[in-house]
Amino acid sequence: MCGIVGMVNQYREVASYLYIGLFAQQHRGKESACIVTWDGENFHDKGDMGEIPAIFRGDALKKLPGQIGIAHNRYSTASSSDPENIQPIREFWKGKQFWVAHNGNLINAEEIRQECFNRGKIPVTSSDTGAMATLISLSQASSFEEAVKETVPKLKGSFSIVILTDDELIAVRDELGIRPLCLGKRENDWILASETCVFSHLGAVPVREIDPGEILIIKKSGIQEYYHPPVKKRKFCIFELIYFSRPDSIFFGRRLMKIRENTGRFLGKTKPVPVSPEIIAIPIPDSGMYGGLGFIKELGLENGGAYVLLRPHIFSRTFIEPVQTLRELGASLKYVIFEENVRGKIIVLIDDSTVRGTTTKKLVKRMRDAGAVEVHARICSPPYRYPCYYGIDTYRVRNELLAARHNGNLEEMRQELDLNSLGYLDIGPLIQAIIQTPGEPLKDCDFCTACFTGESPL
Repeated sequence: MCGIVGMVNQYREVASYLYIGLFAQQHRGKESACIVTWDGENFHDKGDMGEIPAIFRGDALKKLPGQIGIAHNRYSTASSSDPENIQPIREFWKGKQFWVAHNGNLINAEEIRQECFNRGKIPVTSSDTGAMATLISLSQASSFEEAVKETVPKLKGSFSIVILTDDELIAVRDELGIRPLCLGKRENDWILASETCVFSHLGAVPVREIDPGEILIIKKSGIQEYYHPPVKKRKFCIFELIYFSRPDSIFFGRRLMKIRENTGRFLGKTKPVPVSPEIIAIPIPDSGMYGGLGFIKELGLENGGAYVLLRPHIFSRTFIEPVQTLRELGASLKYVIFEENVRGKIIVLIDDSTVRGTTTKKLVKRMRDAGAVEVHARICSPPYRYPCYYGIDTYRVRNELLAARHNGNLEEMRQELDLNSLGYLDIGPLIQAIIQTPGEPLKDCDFCTACFTGESPL
């Protein structure tokens, strides 16, 4: 899970706007970030490990002139968190310099690396993005655009890619569109971003999503659909809609806030709790907030979120902390509980998902310590049981997944979390909650649900 941004402007320099785009997508990765621009004669780049405000301090943006550029903030999946893997990554094709920024995960990265070795070149970095860039550099196609088009069919897995050359941006999306990539417009700007939330910060409007399998070229003169597959297939990551993406982002014409609220309504219909004055429902901030509101509206429960639980936002998402001990520390520190409003109450926690269960377990204990009579949980998605190979690092931590440890046994999971009851939204109602949210036409088969069902799209 990473964030990518690209921008082309006819008149203005783009570095400060790329910075805003990165900042808007900081939730997609915080291990490193980099901006690369082209000023008509030279490339300029600035990147480092760490979070975005710390990297681009002082006059850093002033040293990145140019009216075209790309940027990336990284959450490592298939390779180490290391300075060599900071993106965008530079390579050369027939002496022509280009830079690649990638969100996703190639499942055949080792095969690509081996092909590069066999053809006499070592990939520029240990990441799958580096292998991809080197493979492009080895193409003997007649143009750089054709080199990209020739390389893409060799890539297997999930990839949304933005490539910067000396006069254009190239956007590429994998044939199933597993990871997001959106196109926006603002006056003389064309903007590419992982999420549409970037556009609102830049005063731009969403134009459309890059289609699965599409290759799009953007120059100062405009856009060109370089390649578009004759048949559009789709397996969009359902976890983007549930958890990863910001609630104000829009996919398939649907505001994610509305999708999440609808999942909460379906959860209330299928996994309700009794309604009484002693029961207080608490949406878990931030990603569980809108699903929790939908659950509360559906059942007519008292919303205790505002006066029972506070998230002061001095800690980052525990899920993306790189070390388990930090995740455990963050889970215990990221929330403040108003004990006086918990004592003697029956608490229902509503969240978007449980992956490791670390945060839920800590919260349940703290609610009981504060005097809750009972603690229940309702989750707006199915148990996260299977590892993801398409851009989330859960395949490396399978033994840490709550549902995987218990083979999906709901009673064992309830006991580990020390809950009085535990209910999840089943996969069928989840998909219907998404489809029935007003927007573009969608089908049941349009989503990658491998983390819930084990049914891999590739």
